[in-house]
Amino acid sequence: MAARSQRAPTVLAVITLAYVVIQLLTVPHDLPLEWDEAVYTSQAAPGVPDAVFSAPRARGVTWLVAPVVRFTVDPAAIRLWMIAVSGAGFFLAFLPWCAILRRGVLALASGLFATLWVTVWYGPQVMPNLYVAYGCLLATGCFLLLEGSGERRPSGRRAWLCRAGLVLAVAGVTLLRPGDALWLALPLGLAAVARRNLRSIALLAGAVAAGFVPWVIEAYTDFGGPIARWRAAGEIQGGISPAPGFLYQFKTANGPAFCRPCTPTLEDPHLALWWLVLPVLAVCGVVAARKRAHAVAALTGFCVAVPYLFLLDYSASRFLLPVYALLAIPAAEFLVRLAGSRGASPASAPVAPILVAAVLAAHVVVQWGALTRVAGDEAKERNYQAAVVRDMMKRGVRKPCTLVGQLEVNPAAAFIARCDSLALRAGESVDDLPEREPGHVYAVLTKKRPPIGAEKWQRFVLRKNGSEPTWSTYIRP
Repeated sequence: MAARSQRAPTVLAVITLAYVVIQLLTVPHDLPLEWDEAVYTSQAAPGVPDAVFSAPRARGVTWLVAPVVRFTVDPAAIRLWMIAVSGAGFFLAFLPWCAILRRGVLALASGLFATLWVTVWYGPQVMPNLYVAYGCLLATGCFLLLEGSGERRPSGRRAWLCRAGLVLAVAGVTLLRPGDALWLALPLGLAAVARRNLRSIALLAGAVAAGFVPWVIEAYTDFGGPIARWRAAGEIQGGISPAPGFLYQFKTANGPAFCRPCTPTLEDPHLALWWLVLPVLAVCGVVAARKRAHAVAALTGFCVAVPYLFLLDYSASRFLLPVYALLAIPAAEFLVRLAGSRGASPASAPVAPILVAAVLAAHVVVQWGALTRVAGDEAKERNYQAAVVRDMMKRGVRKPCTLVGQLEVNPAAAFIARCDSLALRAGESVDDLPEREPGHVYAVLTKKRPPIGAEKWQRFVLRKNGSEPTWSTYIRP
């Protein structure tokens, strides 16, 4: 047991390295930032006006990208930095599980998660969900070790590290996505109550409270208080109410990365069957193992999935990353047990290993296909939009400048042009724009009709993307 435990971190390090290499080989390094990435990155980038930071967002991922954007906002540098951060997070997230899982199960669970297209795609992205997944894995693993689910109950320095890992992981998830932290703390808290472990309950409660502090402070300074911010966050997300989110998540299991509204029909539904098979394998793993660690991992995964499966009327594939990470553990347990099972006769003995090998091969093929398709589509769309912004800049829209539009202005465009942004309410005219210093440029970038009054500004036709409406920019003389 001791020798196996010592080798487990080495196995994990090899899989982590493979995960990093896959990102380097498959995700374009110079990929322009998309909408949400521009919002998070602009908050920490000197010389880039802050994009509007809406109520549902939290500052955690901004702090992750801050060390690099303090020096450069070059997309290639940002991507490489985030790949390094995602690799470090991957290793740390699975590290507690080295003392809980058999080496084969650890290798398969981490390998399954590392080869999901959505895990690879979001490694280089400035988005919070992958790091929420890491936090959920780390918190659950540390919690189980403290509860005695490892080779031995930790003591001394090891126990202190587990407690620190639990607190930092839960607080980190709260800093990234406060709502997810509540769904993470719920099953872990119930498990601690069942064991009457007051220390774990206190650690969980304290970690959530500490992680909420920046969110609450910002709620008072910018949104009129925590309740008002929570309500505003729900409104922006379309209202937190019963919705068939599970159907939308299934439709986007293999892409696209975002779907709102989710009206397109699902092409090749058989390729999305892995999304239905994973929870079934997880349940089978819990039943087969009959171990508390696998049950807690599965329960936590299903709890974190609740808001995205039943309370949102749109889908983003990244939302379920924490779920995939946690369910991969009992699913891997079942597959390893199945591969090692003995048949009733020598002739049937190889059937189970061959079946497992076929499942894993199909998994890799399907995930690779989804990754290449999503990466190709996203790169094409983002590069096109970046080219549109550069065309606009050639017309004279350069800092100091403000992009004006109805509702929210595209922050990715504002980020590239280094412009501020100003959203007009319905019916509001550009004639009421505040005066700025001489040389300040007001402009509109749109495929639709410009805001009221902007039709009198100088119009430049930019470029067309197939059958889509033509992009135009309107610049105030």
